[in-house]
Amino acid sequence: MKNDDSYVGRRKFLGGMVCGSTAALGAAAAWPLVNFVGSPPSLPLPDYLVIPAEEHELAPGESGSVLYGPIPVLLLRPPEPDSELRVFVGICTHLDCNVGYNRAQNNILCACHEGVFDVDGQVVSAPPTVPPKTFHTERRGTDLGVALEKENLEKALRDAAAT
Repeated sequence: MKNDDSYVGRRKFLGGMVCGSTAALGAAAAWPLVNFVGSPPSLPLPDYLVIPAEEHELAPGESGSVLYGPIPVLLLRPPEPDSELRVFVGICTHLDCNVGYNRAQNNILCACHEGVFDVDGQVVSAPPTVPPKTFHTERRGTDLGVALEKENLEKALRDAAAT
């Protein structure tokens, strides 16, 4: 004996399977987008950073790095004997990959897409079209104060002098 109320036809069953599979695929595809949009806001950047002498006193042709909040900082002293320390945001202006100093070629290299900057930060080879941002710097005894905004660095120096 067959109950017509509980009978599910082949076409209805296959339609339900296709709809269910499509919904599962759509949810799987949307999950990364939902995570990106719903990610927590990033922490605010510090006003300035004090880099101790042992981290910024580099010999000619050497480089180093520190963090300015979540931002990598590239410290670079070109190989010329009396060259000045250069302090750049250590992120490529093309697609936000980290950059590093290539001592053999005396340039700054983004390994992601082979973008090249000279030691003054000027673009040598595309894909980047904009030079990396430089930090404002000021010596504080043997330490080095750096900031993205000159006003923040000047305020920090005034506050340190007042105490």
